[in-house]
Amino acid sequence: MKKIVNVLVVLSIITVLLLGVKNMFFPSDTFELYGIELTGVLTHNTFRGAISGTLIGIGLTLLMGLLTKNKTWYQSSLLLISVILFGRTYSVIVDGWTNALMPPMVVEVFIIVVLYFASKQLDVSKKQIEFT
Repeated sequence: MKKIVNVLVVLSIITVLLLGVKNMFFPSDTFELYGIELTGVLTHNTFRGAISGTLIGIGLTLLMGLLTKNKTWYQSSLLLISVILFGRTYSVIVDGWTNALMPPMVVEVFIIVVLYFASKQLDVSKKQIEFT
C-alpha cells in the first residue's frame, strides 16, 4: 500500500509541476484554452507569478514531503489544493457550471485523496517506529 501511495504522490507531483511550468513558460496556450484575453503585461505577470508559482510551489512542497517523509509538507499542499477546490466549488455555485470544470476538479479531488492517505501513511510509520 505504501508503494502505491508513493507512486500516486509522484504522479501528483509530475502533474502540478508540468502544469505550473507550462503555464509559466507558455501562458498564451493556457489563455487560449480558458478564453482569457491578453490585456497587457499585468495579465502575463499575474498568471506566471500567482497561478504558475502556486502550482510549482505545491509540486515542490509535495516533493519535500516525499523526500523527508514529514507529513507537514503533505498537509500544507493538501490545505492549498483544498482551498483551490473550495474556490472552484464556490464559483460553480455563484457563476454556474461548465463541463470544462470537470478535469481540473477531478485532478484536485484525486490529489486531495492521495495526500490524505500519504499523510496517514506517515502517521502509521511513525507509530510503528516508536513502538519498536
